[in-house]
Amino acid sequence: MIDPYKYVNNKPYKLYINGEFITPKSGKTMDVINPVNNKSFARVYKGGEKEVKKAIKAARKAYDNGPWGKMTNLQRSKLLLKFRDKLSERREELACLEALDCGKLYTSTFYYELPQSIDAFEYYAGKARCLEGKVVPVDGGGNYLNYVTWNPCGVVAEILPWNGPLMMGCQKISAILAAGNTVIVKPSSWASLSLLALASIFDEVGFPPGVVNIITGSGSLVGDMLVKSKNVDMVSLTGGTETGKKIIESSAKSVKNIALELGGKSPNIIFEDVNLENACKWALFGFTLNSGQVCVSGTRIIVQESIYDDFIIQLNKLCKNFKLGDGFDYEKGVNFGPLISKEHCNTVLNYIEKGISEGARLVTGGKKLEGELSNGNFISPTIFADVTSHMTIFQEEIFGPVVCISKFKTEEEAIKLANGVNYGLAGAVFTNNIKRGHRVAEKIKAGQVYINTYFSKGMVESAGTGWKQSGLGVAGIHKYMHSKTTFVELDDNVNPPL
Repeated sequence: MIDPYKYVNNKPYKLYINGEFITPKSGKTMDVINPVNNKSFARVYKGGEKEVKKAIKAARKAYDNGPWGKMTNLQRSKLLLKFRDKLSERREELACLEALDCGKLYTSTFYYELPQSIDAFEYYAGKARCLEGKVVPVDGGGNYLNYVTWNPCGVVAEILPWNGPLMMGCQKISAILAAGNTVIVKPSSWASLSLLALASIFDEVGFPPGVVNIITGSGSLVGDMLVKSKNVDMVSLTGGTETGKKIIESSAKSVKNIALELGGKSPNIIFEDVNLENACKWALFGFTLNSGQVCVSGTRIIVQESIYDDFIIQLNKLCKNFKLGDGFDYEKGVNFGPLISKEHCNTVLNYIEKGISEGARLVTGGKKLEGELSNGNFISPTIFADVTSHMTIFQEEIFGPVVCISKFKTEEEAIKLANGVNYGLAGAVFTNNIKRGHRVAEKIKAGQVYINTYFSKGMVESAGTGWKQSGLGVAGIHKYMHSKTTFVELDDNVNPPL
């Protein structure tokens, strides 16, 4: 069995600003807690006002006057590929730190999240060299040329979530840099270790000072300063909807670009003509991945009435195959980890109690684990049946291993249930009738939809967007760019029409 603690620094992890590893003037640190046992195993420095100002100044200079803004797309691409290679060399270390910090399964981080992180830098290194615009035919008797180009926003503040900071951080940062921006990264206070460790790779590879800055600290201070600063051109957040609303309010005075990837309460519609066993396996995967801490999780399963009871029985049986525990105990069969923190664990438990009090039928789970795992944040997969659309657990994002099952008769009723929430992040439909599959998928109000499968098969190639209260802004590399349209007069001595 691997010893993950051999990769943990004894001294607090420093911030990375302007190409230097910085100890904040306050000297304040935060404990890094392992969700498996709620014990501190590392410390990171906590950034404050002075560090935020320094990071903004460094990123501004690197973009406006430094070498980054003057580099060619090819030069930036080569640096991204160098980062990819160094990240690949250190994948075991980064996988260990991410699993310790977030309570993830080590096998998941090493065999999936690290390859996805590495691939993001390779993908966007290619994208950096393919940022094409277009020529637009315009009226004017052939005397005018109009062309559209894509340009970097400038200084981008990227605020990361705690449920997958390494993979999502790599996907966001690589796109930001490929677009030609500089970046200030603020990881979550609950999960910042892997991002601080990445700083040494950016430094080793030779990114110019100020191009990448990584600063920890509270959202109320660090995040708010980044949002309000006139010297930050864009703020991008992956997080909760309530946090997104606050960013919209805080950005009003500076009127900057914002991109928000927010919460979800995604529907998974199961029609009666499916292979029941296969559909149950996908449904289970859809709400239990990463212990349910995935924004696009299929947490509302909408099942046709003729197979409703059989579906619940089968899904309940599959839930018994999970073994909860430390994600590094994969040789002992552990395949289900804890929630990120005590605070979040209590939030999920409160939702479970609300589901019970509002009349939903608890099929399995619903309690915090006792015994040898009682010190951790473990909740076993929880199934609620007979959930109606007015219930809180149907309407609100729980962000844990809790699924709500509802019954429908007709296709129209299924679609109405699917769209009956404020979110529109993802959705799925399972049916052997491919015409119906496409028809229902088209009517689901969400930015990412799956037919007879669950979860994206191309996160960087085909990034989803949030509809309704699930997000704001486009996806992919153009999320971090502005378009510019330019008109050129081709004839000589043309006078304006008067």
